[in-house]
Amino acid sequence: MARPRKTLPASDPFVDLARKTEILEREMDAQRAAIERLKQIGRLRPRSARLDEMPQLDSARRRQAR
Repeated sequence: MARPRKTLPASDPFVDLARKTEILEREMDAQRAAIERLKQIGRLRPRSARLDEMPQLDSARRRQAR
């Protein structure tokens, strides 16, 4: 069962603004770090040769390559 929401005073809509800003900044930092890691992985990992880009092999050599 869901917890009931906190009731905030209606007069101040910015009660939790500092806490929410801190949480959002942490999440954005984590996302930036993840994106940088993915970019580094993409640069480091060589692209594998696709089957249609490989030179035509005879059937015996093709079976060995698999």
